[in-house]
Amino acid sequence: MPQSASNTATYVHNTNTSNPTRVRVTWDSAPVKDTTQEARPKTIGPQYIETQRPKVIIVGAGIAGLSLGVLLQLAGIEFRILERMTEFEHAESAIYLSGMTQKFFRQIGALEEIMSHAKMINNMIVGNEDRKVECTLEFGEQVKLFGSNGFMVPRRVLQNILVSRIERQNIVMGKRVLTYIPGNRYVTVKCSTGDLITCDILVGADGVFSAVRQNLYVELDAKGLLPPKDSQDISLTTVRLVGQTIPLDPEEFPAIKDESCQFWTYFTTATNCVCWSVNCYAERDNNKVFANTTFDYSQALSMAREVMDFPIITGGPGEPTMKDFLKYTTTSMKKVVLEEKLFKTWYHGRVVLLGNACHKINPAGGSGAINSIQDAISLANYIVSLPHWCEQKDIDHRLKAYQDERMPWIKEAFESNKLFKGMVEKNLKATMIRLYAKTMTSAVSRNVMMKMNSNRPQAAFLEYVPDTGTVPLAYQHSYHFTLRVLQDRALEDAEIAARAQEMKDNAARDESEATAGSELVYRAHLTPALAAIAEASAIVTARSAASAAAASQFGNALETFQNTPSKAKKPIASVV
Repeated sequence: MPQSASNTATYVHNTNTSNPTRVRVTWDSAPVKDTTQEARPKTIGPQYIETQRPKVIIVGAGIAGLSLGVLLQLAGIEFRILERMTEFEHAESAIYLSGMTQKFFRQIGALEEIMSHAKMINNMIVGNEDRKVECTLEFGEQVKLFGSNGFMVPRRVLQNILVSRIERQNIVMGKRVLTYIPGNRYVTVKCSTGDLITCDILVGADGVFSAVRQNLYVELDAKGLLPPKDSQDISLTTVRLVGQTIPLDPEEFPAIKDESCQFWTYFTTATNCVCWSVNCYAERDNNKVFANTTFDYSQALSMAREVMDFPIITGGPGEPTMKDFLKYTTTSMKKVVLEEKLFKTWYHGRVVLLGNACHKINPAGGSGAINSIQDAISLANYIVSLPHWCEQKDIDHRLKAYQDERMPWIKEAFESNKLFKGMVEKNLKATMIRLYAKTMTSAVSRNVMMKMNSNRPQAAFLEYVPDTGTVPLAYQHSYHFTLRVLQDRALEDAEIAARAQEMKDNAARDESEATAGSELVYRAHLTPALAAIAEASAIVTARSAASAAAASQFGNALETFQNTPSKAKKPIASVV
């Protein structure tokens, strides 16, 4: 393809036609819109090398996007993560991760590191405004039932661990995706910087206000394929104030002494810091929230003044309030909007959604990050299972299987989160839920927990992690399907290698037989006289070779003798 100036390139498309379309891309300005639906620049953005494996673009470097990136890197799939921020923004809060995620961290080699920063959760304590405990939900049997416990870890720690396991060139910061150009064989991403980047699969992991999803839904709506529910506005459900204290004095805050995490309005961490949050729930779920709603520090400080007298339980003397945490909290405090919506459409063509981009779960139940990681595991399995030079029908099959596998678990998470959200509200419904939780029998509690934690997925292309829980694993279609594909692929590769070796052996044998056959043919055509001459010649040649070998042996012996100290010299026998 012809190249012009260093910052300009011309790409030829539809080369099979008599009149090919050319698109000129200038990095200093917005690229010309490609209307061919078949634009695939060979060298744009990160330098891609044509391979048989599918190339993936992940938009968004949150927990979902990073988790998928780690898995694709371990699978040898070429990918890039495009993040609109120029640097990672760390929210100073904690993330709950159930034991269902420990297989993932073990497979990527990060379990020991993450557990060194984590605190186990053995129970959840629900208190009231009088600082009295109304009920305690016990999780002590998790190790026996599921093989591992749930734990709390600072968000910053989790994000840093995931980033550290991705090669730096695979994360491109400051690349805000505006739109994409769909194609039958690939998709081209258009960035605000003017870059066009092509890939086989585009993954939107860019949050609840996903630009990828918005463009996908515009495309589907134009085709009359968008369900009405997906076109409805996202509603505000919660405004949350979050922050993290500096390391606290265990004598003043005895709760941080406990080896397990104290789960109240706050979470104790392994570093004696406290990650806290205060939620303000909307009375109705139809308050519209516009894309990328953000608050500055002054607004966070204003909300902090409103909640500073909120009573808390620290295990210490007196009547502590949120003010006792706020005075140890730095400028990391933030006010954020939390939405809640389950989208019906997760994919179309070569575009697929991941994590909050397709299901935004209220954090009351602490399952947002868990489900994002599980999404990544499922999607990574199906991407790895794609055949080389995959066609659209192959991608359609995998993406449909991905949504079919994940949708029931997401719906289950939405239902359980309603219970946790309702438990902490201030109304009659919340009082009834807390009463139910308090009087709920251990058998009922155990059954609920067993259902939620039976899904313990893992990647089929990484080393298998044995399950030690007594509760049977839920069937994971992506694992078994991908495992069969990989086994068939390995068997096919072995057969190809065996056939290649057999062909090589046959060629060597044929060459040897041909050489031996030509010698026999030569001898068969000699007359008795010529045969006698040939035999005599062979005898002379053999004797000459023997003499040369003897002379060489003599020379070597003489050289050795001359290099040996005089006291060790001995006569050398003559060689005839």
